[in-house]
Amino acid sequence: MPSPLDIVLHTLLWVWPLLALVLWLGWSARKPRVAHLLQLAALPLVGLGVTIAGVVQSALPAFTLAGWLTGLLLALPIGHAIGRRREVRWQDGRVWIAGGWFLLGFALSIFAVRYALGVTFGVWPQLARQPAWIAGAGLAGGAIAGIGLGWLSGLLLRRRWVGRSLLAGAAMPALALTAFAAMIAFDAPVRVPPLAAGDSMPGIESWDFSQVPPVQRVVARDGAPLTYRLYPGRADRAVVLVHGSSGASISMHKSAQALQAAGATVYAISLRGHGGSGAANGDVSYQRQLDDDLADFVRAVGLDGRKMHRTLAGFSLGGGFALRTASGPHRADFDAYLAISPYIAQDSPTSRQSGGGWASVAVPRTIGLSLLDAFGLPWLQGLPVIRFATDAAPSDSRTPVYSFRLAAGLQLHRTWRAEIAGIARPTAVVVGARDELFNVDRFAPLFAELNPKIAVTVQPDLRHLDMIADPRGTEAVARAWRRLADAAPVPRAERFDMKVREDMFAGFDGDETSFKRALAVIDRTLGADPDHAEALVWRGAGRLFLAGQAFGRGAFAEGLRLQTEGLGDLERGVALASDSPGTRAARGPVLMIYAAALHPYDRVLADRLTKTAIEDFDFMVAREQTRWSALDTHDRGELLGGLATGWLQLGDSARAVPYLDRMIAELPNTPYAKAAAQRRADPSSKAALTCLDCH
Repeated sequence: MPSPLDIVLHTLLWVWPLLALVLWLGWSARKPRVAHLLQLAALPLVGLGVTIAGVVQSALPAFTLAGWLTGLLLALPIGHAIGRRREVRWQDGRVWIAGGWFLLGFALSIFAVRYALGVTFGVWPQLARQPAWIAGAGLAGGAIAGIGLGWLSGLLLRRRWVGRSLLAGAAMPALALTAFAAMIAFDAPVRVPPLAAGDSMPGIESWDFSQVPPVQRVVARDGAPLTYRLYPGRADRAVVLVHGSSGASISMHKSAQALQAAGATVYAISLRGHGGSGAANGDVSYQRQLDDDLADFVRAVGLDGRKMHRTLAGFSLGGGFALRTASGPHRADFDAYLAISPYIAQDSPTSRQSGGGWASVAVPRTIGLSLLDAFGLPWLQGLPVIRFATDAAPSDSRTPVYSFRLAAGLQLHRTWRAEIAGIARPTAVVVGARDELFNVDRFAPLFAELNPKIAVTVQPDLRHLDMIADPRGTEAVARAWRRLADAAPVPRAERFDMKVREDMFAGFDGDETSFKRALAVIDRTLGADPDHAEALVWRGAGRLFLAGQAFGRGAFAEGLRLQTEGLGDLERGVALASDSPGTRAARGPVLMIYAAALHPYDRVLADRLTKTAIEDFDFMVAREQTRWSALDTHDRGELLGGLATGWLQLGDSARAVPYLDRMIAELPNTPYAKAAAQRRADPSSKAALTCLDCH
């Protein structure tokens, strides 16, 4: 627990001007005065704005808003009663008001509540995600806003014209809010006539279903199943094949066979919300879940090996998902990308209105949910927004309706032009010349404009579904894949940490030559790519090491500069690649060690760095959960030991005990289990829990 002095010293600078403002407004109201309406409303509006900001910034805005509205409704009559007791007289459109201490007390309450909540959630950040605390914070903010607005109404509603004006002014936003809510609540995608171009698989009646592989399953990070069908081929060439809208892995059977015949091992997957993947047909839990699922799938089936060419191929909306992945944080998971008749975006010149009749979109609802999402409020995103032109019922082979978050998670973002322009891995687009859903003639000009490196092939005489069902289409897809796979291979980049890790650790142990060699590699890398996330993190680690040396020799100004630069590098590196294990696995241990050394001198900062390190270790444990038992002793010991160390550094031994117990149970007869048992038996022990059999 930081001291009061620590809290004051680490308070953000803008807090003090806010305190001065509210104190001045409250102090000036002690004496009788003549004021304009806006002057009377100043403090209540400050209270309203500050508390609404708290709602918007909350980790769980829905809970905060519920508490805020409750506090507002409870406090309004109290504030109104206080305002009614104040003597006021109207003078030529201005108000004479008797003096009093209410506004000064109210001003102090605005600051005190906001400051107390900021300190509480700063010292104990875990409380900022607990619904009870979040709702309580909202309740306190709503009470402040209610007291202020109620007091103002008690003054002003004595004049009939003022009351009517206030009621009219309140009615307008209330009506707008009601209309906005109705737009989301009552709009829905309408049923449209079935469309053969997207609903009826050509030639399916002649399929030999005995050749369709059985459904297999792996487990995602949340424990949900992810289903797929495996078509074995060459061990060094793999294709992950993604179906189109409303479909599942079965719809890609002919494409998978053609790719298999061309030499690929094909994993035809069903995205979450389709084909038995996930928990609900047509829905996910959050917008980026499909991205996370794909990363989990790659690891679960062993496609993260280094001696394998990996391609992500997708059809229609799945083709858009392939382009989304090629430009997203997991782009390095694949060596090449193939988009078959891809959906790009609603405002793309390749798109026809309503998807050529294939999709019915609840436009008002989509706009409303998009506005909420833009303000960081992911509310009601499970509502349906797209219905496809099929009479099929929800099943393991069909998904006729999409929620807002599923649809958003499949598509490129509003910045799709920049995303396509930024695709760097080998990528190809194949589309049929007679596609009924898209403007085929616009694909080549669009990609030539945005990213000329992406080749576009138009296959004559083929329609939309022909590209995945007609032998001419599937062979065209297989040829496009072979061109990607057979092209002069780009050597897979060596993991950056392997370039500097040993030299950096040797430098930490006192080998100055090795340390300088590591820094030189980092500097060259950042010189070529200033946004290289892993290089930034390792430079941050080096700067923190140099900061410690500077502090040790009494060069405090130099130490503070290096500390600031090092922490900045670590933060920026993780921000650039927050889902990358390369950034999190490097930052967490560095911050944990640095925080331990910093603790005697700056406990507040040390605890903040420790909490960040714990978040990094939590990320790594969650990432490896699907293959935890396959990890070696070192990896499991370092992760569990890191978490235990972090909670012990924060003085929370109760949170450390489960990790110590896991080390003892899961890693018997190892240095990790021995150290954990020692710390478990003697909380005052200083036995190290990490770095026990490495560097």
